[in-house]
Amino acid sequence: MKQNTSVRRPIVDFLFPLSLFCVFAATAFLVVIIGANAYRAIVQHMDDTYSTRTSLAYVTEKIRQHDAEGMLSLAERNGDTVLILHDRTEDASYDTYIYPYDNAVCELVLREGAEFSPEQGDPVVQVNNFAIKETGSGFLNLSAEDKDGNTVSFYLHLRNDERI
Repeated sequence: MKQNTSVRRPIVDFLFPLSLFCVFAATAFLVVIIGANAYRAIVQHMDDTYSTRTSLAYVTEKIRQHDAEGMLSLAERNGDTVLILHDRTEDASYDTYIYPYDNAVCELVLREGAEFSPEQGDPVVQVNNFAIKETGSGFLNLSAEDKDGNTVSFYLHLRNDERI
C-alpha cells in the first residue's frame, strides 16, 4: 500500500505572506505619493518666491554699490518711487533708474539730464507691486509681491549718513 506523503499546507500559509506583501506595497506607494506632493509644493513655493527675493537682492546690491554721499537718491516719476544711482566717469555723468513698471523691476541708464521715460527701461525680473520707500533714520523699505500675493519686505540701512 502506498502512503500519501504530500502534505497539504493550509491556505493561510499562502494568504498571510501575500496579504503582508500587499500591505507593504500599498504603504510604500502611499509614502511615495505623499513625498511627491510635498516635493511639488516645496518646488512651487520656491519658484514663486525666487523672483521676489531675486529682485530685492538685486536692488540691495545696486544700493550697496552706490552707498556713498551723493551717489543715490529717490524721486517720484509717473506716480512711482524711482531709485536713482549716480555714476561719474571722466567723460560724463550717468544716472541709473531702478523702478517698477508693468509688473517688473526695470533698469534704465541715461546720461545725466536726459529725459526719463519708463517704457525705455529693460525689465530685470518679473514681480508685482515692487516698491522702495524711505522710512527715515537712514533706512529704506524694499518690498515686492509674488504671484500668490505674498509680500516680501525688509529694511535696508544705508551706511552713508546723508539723507537721500
